[in-house]
Amino acid sequence: MKSGFFLNLQVASAGLVLALVSGGGPMAAADTVKIGTGSSYPVAVVKIPVEDANTKSVFAVLFEPAGAGPFPAVVILNGCAGLDADADIVRRLNAEYLVRGIATLVLDSFSPRGITSVCGQGEADAKATIAYRVKDAHAAVRWLSTRPEIDSKRIFFQGYSHGAIAAISATNARNPVTATQQQKVAGVIAFYPYCFSPNIKFSVPTIILVGQSDEVTPAKLCEGI
Repeated sequence: MKSGFFLNLQVASAGLVLALVSGGGPMAAADTVKIGTGSSYPVAVVKIPVEDANTKSVFAVLFEPAGAGPFPAVVILNGCAGLDADADIVRRLNAEYLVRGIATLVLDSFSPRGITSVCGQGEADAKATIAYRVKDAHAAVRWLSTRPEIDSKRIFFQGYSHGAIAAISATNARNPVTATQQQKVAGVIAFYPYCFSPNIKFSVPTIILVGQSDEVTPAKLCEGI
């Protein structure tokens, strides 16, 4: 395993908790747990309240650059296999963003719901999963916007695969949830989403990145939006 922090989801007797590991034991998340400062450490592990009758809150890990801010921020939405599978992506993003003065918030919608993977879901189940991830993403934006060191007008979504379509759905002007959000998102970066619905109207600047020959998440579906 590479050095530095990585995300590890552990099952505890009291339920699933988010742990941060750095060559040692796990640290369970409280509402807000201060970890450290600077680009080598996350600033906090947090529980963010969400609009879900069964899941009251989701976990997130906040990383911030050195300095006072205010920083633009990127909410990172993992793919269908969960955060463990995307740990290397998180490391690479932090290596690129933090040195450029951009904060990241890594959001975990799965483990608080007892989910490890949603890969292979049918379209109906996928839409249901996307629906709660959309609400979680907006809850993350609201939480970030309360922090004085974050520039609330420059909060972005960046998603991968399942997380990418969640990011697009969260900013879809035809989605009623989007219309009710007072705190707006500045933009979206979506990596290889499966664009199963053409009923999308972009409300913010959006970049979709997908291989032209990709057979799993076909580019032509996204071209039809």
